[in-house]
Amino acid sequence: MRAGRAHGPGADPAADGTGQGQGQPVLLYADRVDYDQDLGIVTARGQVELSQGARLLLADTVSFSEKTNVVTASGNVSILEPTGEVLFANYLELTDDMSRGFVDQVRILMSDNSKFAALEGERLEGRYTRMENAVYSPCELCAEDPSRPPIWQIRAARITHDQEKRDVYYRDATLEVAGIPIFWLPFFGHPDPTVERRSGFLSPGGGISSDLGTYARLYYFFDIDESKDFTLEVTPSTKDGLLLGGEYRQRFATGSITAAGSAVYTDRARDTGAGVVEKKEFRGHIFATGRFDIDEQWRWGFDLRRVTDNTHLLRYDYSTEDILASRAFVEQFDARNYLSINVYDFQDLRPGNPEEEPVVLPMVTYAAMGEPGGVMGGRWSADAGFLSLLRSNGNDTRRVSGSLGWRRDDVTGFGLVSTVQAEARTDGYWVSNLRRSDGTVLDDDKVRFRGFTHADWTVSYPLARQDGTVQTLLEPLVMLSVAPNISNSSNIPNEDSQDIEFDYTNLFRASRYPGIDRLEGGQRLTYGMKAGFYGFSGGSSTLFLGQSHRLQGDTDFPNGSGLRRRTSDVVGKVELTPSPWLDVSYSFRLDSETLAQRLHDVSGVFGPSQFRVTGSYIYLDKQIQDGGLATRNREELSLGVSSALTDRWSVGVSHRRDLAPDGGPVLSSATLTYQEECLTFQLVGERNYTRRIGIDTGDRLFFRVVLKNLGEFLSPSLSGSVFGQQQ
Repeated sequence: MRAGRAHGPGADPAADGTGQGQGQPVLLYADRVDYDQDLGIVTARGQVELSQGARLLLADTVSFSEKTNVVTASGNVSILEPTGEVLFANYLELTDDMSRGFVDQVRILMSDNSKFAALEGERLEGRYTRMENAVYSPCELCAEDPSRPPIWQIRAARITHDQEKRDVYYRDATLEVAGIPIFWLPFFGHPDPTVERRSGFLSPGGGISSDLGTYARLYYFFDIDESKDFTLEVTPSTKDGLLLGGEYRQRFATGSITAAGSAVYTDRARDTGAGVVEKKEFRGHIFATGRFDIDEQWRWGFDLRRVTDNTHLLRYDYSTEDILASRAFVEQFDARNYLSINVYDFQDLRPGNPEEEPVVLPMVTYAAMGEPGGVMGGRWSADAGFLSLLRSNGNDTRRVSGSLGWRRDDVTGFGLVSTVQAEARTDGYWVSNLRRSDGTVLDDDKVRFRGFTHADWTVSYPLARQDGTVQTLLEPLVMLSVAPNISNSSNIPNEDSQDIEFDYTNLFRASRYPGIDRLEGGQRLTYGMKAGFYGFSGGSSTLFLGQSHRLQGDTDFPNGSGLRRRTSDVVGKVELTPSPWLDVSYSFRLDSETLAQRLHDVSGVFGPSQFRVTGSYIYLDKQIQDGGLATRNREELSLGVSSALTDRWSVGVSHRRDLAPDGGPVLSSATLTYQEECLTFQLVGERNYTRRIGIDTGDRLFFRVVLKNLGEFLSPSLSGSVFGQQQ
């Protein structure tokens, strides 16, 4: 049966709290409807649906009094609100527009599955739901015993939900964890789940440290409009005074911008040679990023990263970077063609580093590629670039480069894979104040031109076989490289080819130098072997071994690089992943004559979640650079052990150590974690052994709590120096 009734004179024009019910009829659906003419009461029974606009009421029995304009409902009562929440009750009384009334034994399910429950509640003005002696929790109830309290809940003498402002207010509120009272507030409020963002205070931080003394970190978020916002940071401390900072974010139709910074006037420690002296001065930083589209092919942007001194970022936990790179750029994407113009400026924060970072003004890069199979069955490529590096004391280098390349890939009918590639390039250099490897400086300008061609032919023959549920792959590779012998001139500064790391990743490259200031010429034969075992269940084990042999004896590679001799060091990699509880990767380089270790890089994970060991070890033998100076061996070990004690509790410890003769411990940490679907708790302890003037390093202890829908809370951190004041 169907019945309909329009609003009476007393109807609320915004009956659903959003204006959606204005002027709309109330529609009634039920299995049976009785009408008492004497009393003016309509009673509906059996699967009753009463709707107006976007609001819907469901119940076993609903009655309506024409004289009082009151709707009563009982038996499995539920109201679906336009905002997505659902109200459940045993009994309720509402006005005919469902904007005001009384609810008994009320329960509310929010759109994000969080819940309210109370002994009784009121519906007021079409926008407020007021609950007495109520609780709120986003946690699921225990399936075995629903009467048990949830993981956490807020219990309050009164909870009010304002559907128009989308706020939830608590009076006389207590936070309970597992039924145990933890924290009390006389008044508390937060947005309801329909709110994505809003102005207000964010979770604060703070603590006690040997650097800042007692400090607090306060944050206020300003929701300016839909396209921009600002977060204000205020950090008072007993040692540094007041720091002000913030982050501004804005989106435009064609891009976005983010700017963050801080400022404080306080003491700064300096090493004067006669000792460490502290003097008050302005300290701060600014980080800004912008990205903007010009059209479908062009875009421009910038990154600004500057700080007043080399300890400010560490002191306030903004960043651990050692080098800050600022740049501005324009770039174009056009099918297979790419063009970029960059300007860079670097700020080196490493203490005691004598090298001056250059200003890059500018760096231009262009790359283009042809259609596959377009030229002699292959693909052509073209690259060009311009680089200008300027220093106040040192090399000023300008470089113009261009290259043309061609590549063809073929697979024969019997499975032989062949790749032929060739390149011709030319480079021009204009250098001022050239600092040579022997320390001498040439004051006059030097202009140098260089032409170079090379060709490579790589052949591989992959062989595959299947035995049961395991597939075996064996692939030998050979590459023949042909190029004129070249002696890299010391009149060309080495800006981009200093850090030579020869391993399995660059064995088959045309040049093992990382850049183009140094080129690898001559003729050589490179050979290697890949082997792998792959299980259908997902496990695998792979091995790679390779080496190269140069036909001529001369070379510009430094001693210890693995490429100095005609026959290179042996490089390889082993990967073992037989099951989800074992994953090991090991890359290595062995001396070509003695097979002594030159490089070991191991990382892996072992064990199930109940006891899992992670670790990494790296060893790099010293190298003799162009100037004849030996860098110390690099040897570092990192270990970590974690254990999922239960489904919810886990613990982890880690340690990082520099194993070089003058090294030592770097960082140790321990973490205890408890995680539920609505709660995360972490207790973290750290010990940092790094020393830097103006920074006290040492121990730090804090805990972190994440409450679903309420946010993340960091405890005040307790820290102190295990070394005392660093000198």
